[in-house]
Amino acid sequence: MIKEKIINNKKKVFIGLLAILLVGGYFGFFGQDETKELEYETEKVTKGAIQSAISVDGKIVFDTWNLEFLNSGTVESIDVSLGDLVEKEQVLARSDSSTEDNKVAQSRADLNSSFLDAERLSEEGVDYEIKKKAYEAAQEKEENEDDLYDKNVELYGENSTQALAQKIKKESAEADVKDAKKQMEQVEANYQDAQYQLSKSQASYASSQEAYDNYQISSPIGGVVVAQINGTIGSVVGGDKTTASEPFIVLVDPKSFWFETYVEDVEALKIESGMKSYIELEAYPDEEFEGEVVFVSPVAEVDANDLANYKVIVSVSDTDLKFLSDMAGSADLVSNEVRGVLMVSNSAVKNVDGRQTVIVKNGENFEEREVKTGFTNGKQVEVKLGLEVGEMVVIVK
Repeated sequence: MIKEKIINNKKKVFIGLLAILLVGGYFGFFGQDETKELEYETEKVTKGAIQSAISVDGKIVFDTWNLEFLNSGTVESIDVSLGDLVEKEQVLARSDSSTEDNKVAQSRADLNSSFLDAERLSEEGVDYEIKKKAYEAAQEKEENEDDLYDKNVELYGENSTQALAQKIKKESAEADVKDAKKQMEQVEANYQDAQYQLSKSQASYASSQEAYDNYQISSPIGGVVVAQINGTIGSVVGGDKTTASEPFIVLVDPKSFWFETYVEDVEALKIESGMKSYIELEAYPDEEFEGEVVFVSPVAEVDANDLANYKVIVSVSDTDLKFLSDMAGSADLVSNEVRGVLMVSNSAVKNVDGRQTVIVKNGENFEEREVKTGFTNGKQVEVKLGLEVGEMVVIVK
C-alpha cells in the first residue's frame, strides 16, 4: 500500500452561501439567488515531505552465527561466557573426543613417517646421495680400467695375457656402473612411491583432524560477541543425540544489523535496490532512521498457509542509539519524494478555466488565489507559488 505521512489541522464548519459570494465562481453551482449551506473544512499550509512510498512492517535483524557440535558427545568444557568478544578460530567449547584421539595420534605418526621416507629418498636425501656417490665412483673406476686396457693393448697386444686380464677388469667395472645406475634409479622410483604415500598420509591426517575438530566449536570470525550458550558441561550434544532445537552457541556482530521485512509479489515487483527508506521503530517512537534497500530476494519463502513472500533487506544509517534484535517497526520504501516543500491536500486545488486555484480563508473572508503546483503523490501536492506556510485553505466536501 502507498502511505503518505501528513498531519492536517482541519476544522469542520458550516457556512451560508451568501458568506462566500466572493468565491462563487469557484463552486460551480453558485449563481442562483438562494442560500445554501456548504460543508467544508480548512487545512493549514505546511512545509514538509511528500512521498510515494511502499509501507511495510518488519524488524531489526543482527548478523548472527549459529554454531553446533557436528559429532555426538558429552560437553567437556565451555571456554567462553555470555558477552565475551571472541577472535577468529578461537575454541569456544569442547566435547569428549576420546574416540578420535587414537586415530589422530596414529595418523600423525603415519604422516611423520611418510615425510621422513620422502625426505630420505629425495635428491637431497641420504639414500639418494649414497647411491649417487656409488654410481659416480663406479663410473670413475670404469674409466680407469678402460684406460689401463687400452695401454696393455698398445704395449703387449690385444691377445696378450696382460690385455686379456685387464679386459676382464674393464668388463667388471662396466657391470658395476650398470648396477649402481639401477640402484640410483630404484631410489628415484621409491621416492615417487614415498611421495604418493605422503599424500595419502596427509589426506588421512587431515580427515582425522577434521573429525577431531568436530568435537569442538570454534569461532568462524573475529570481533563478534557470544550472545547465547544453550547448554552446560555434561550435556549430550551433536549428531542424532541432540535434544535441543537451538544452536549450542550463538555469536552476534553488534555492529552489523539491518531492517528486514517480507512482502507479497505485487509489492516486491515495485521495490528496487537503492530505494531510499525511512524507518520507525516502536522502541523509538520519536525517531526516524534513514536507510536504503540493499536486497530484494527473487526467491519466495512459502509460509505455513502456502503464501509466497519475498525477503527485503534495508540498511540502517549510523546511529548512536542502541539497537536490539527483533525490534519491531515499519519502513517507508520511497520511489519518489520531495522534501522541505509547501504542501496541501490535492482536494484543496481546483482547475478553474485552465488555472490551478485554491480558496484561502483569512478570518471570515475568503479569497480565490491562483497557485503553481509540483509533485503529487495523489493525496498531497507540492505548492511552488501562491501560498505561504500557515495560511488556511478551504476543502469543500
